[in-house]
Amino acid sequence: MVAQLAKPSDLATRLGVAASDPSLLLALQRASDRFEGEVGYPILKVEDDVVHLSGDGTRTLLLPAVPVVGEVTVVIGGSHVTDFELARRAGILRRGACWPDGLENIEVTYTHGWDSVPGDIADAVLEQAEATYWVLPSVANVAAGSEQMAFFATAASGVTQRWSDAVARYELRHGDRS
Repeated sequence: MVAQLAKPSDLATRLGVAASDPSLLLALQRASDRFEGEVGYPILKVEDDVVHLSGDGTRTLLLPAVPVVGEVTVVIGGSHVTDFELARRAGILRRGACWPDGLENIEVTYTHGWDSVPGDIADAVLEQAEATYWVLPSVANVAAGSEQMAFFATAASGVTQRWSDAVARYELRHGDRS
């Protein structure tokens, strides 16, 4: 479960319910989880994250989260490497020599993310949470003999253009996502 990417009080204002409403909190958490799942990395700052990456013999190494803030430490085979350039916003390490080919053979320690949620992300998450909140259950089938009844959500909440735009703006641009 990720941090909520919008304020419960903001969603409560939009919905006209208490900020402590369990359905509101669930909708906000689901929208936050979904956004981070779509972009593929945590939005809020993660300090000194240690990742093990696989070199592929090229001159670029793709970090799994952005933006990169602070210092970056790279260790290969127990030795610190400093001969690289960093594209902070893109999360790419480039060097003149190739990154050695191997499975999880490069250890990178870095800090990434934002101190606070960017406004366009919070707006998109609020819209998604509001749509999720209002999806009401309805009857899916009824059986008269034993008085059975089943419920399902009336509609998938889908996404808004604001959501699609925010995901496109913040997702990693590291090529094919498959």
